[in-house]
Amino acid sequence: MEDLKSLESRQAIIARRMYRKNIKGDAFNLSISSNLVVLGHLKKRLEGKGKVLAELCCGIGITLESLGNSFERLIGVDNDKKVLSYCARNLKDANLFQKTTLIQGDINDEKVFGKIKADIVIYDVPFWRPHMCLGKGHLIKRNPPLKRVVAKIRKISKNIVIFAPPDYDYKTIKNQVGKCEFQRIIINGTHDRNYVYLGDLVQKEGITEVNLG
Repeated sequence: MEDLKSLESRQAIIARRMYRKNIKGDAFNLSISSNLVVLGHLKKRLEGKGKVLAELCCGIGITLESLGNSFERLIGVDNDKKVLSYCARNLKDANLFQKTTLIQGDINDEKVFGKIKADIVIYDVPFWRPHMCLGKGHLIKRNPPLKRVVAKIRKISKNIVIFAPPDYDYKTIKNQVGKCEFQRIIINGTHDRNYVYLGDLVQKEGITEVNLG
């Protein structure tokens, strides 16, 4: 996983991640966004699986922008007003904003879930190492219990993708969410993250692995 010290400038992140040059967002929020190579893999996996995609903890909208053309409607949720403003600007630049609903709210708030109707829900678990580099602590320990969040999401849809930290393991995840596909994402030989698929998105129960350049 990338360390914040190697992500000192927006330009370095944009070049390394191959983001478009006019992407909106500061260095920190770019550093915790998804790699386009990984999202290309996910896009192929989700194509044709639904019409409405929602993302919890959507950040500046990199995932929504990358997957957006595969869906008729997009929903993004984040608790940070400034981050959502970046997200809105990015989706406008990508000509996706007209089919997007952005919601400012905390996933601990039951009212937030009541505003979402979607076929597929992505939950991007906040955990990235840059938070620790900035002295913000280990976010895994500060997140709400995964079992509780997934139970709320399942009231919206059974088809869920969890972006999980590399130090999450299959047994722990399965104990909290039940039957799932736990996919280890390897980028250039490094275990970058895990994708956890639930519902009809499961292709093979248990542990799978994908290697990406």
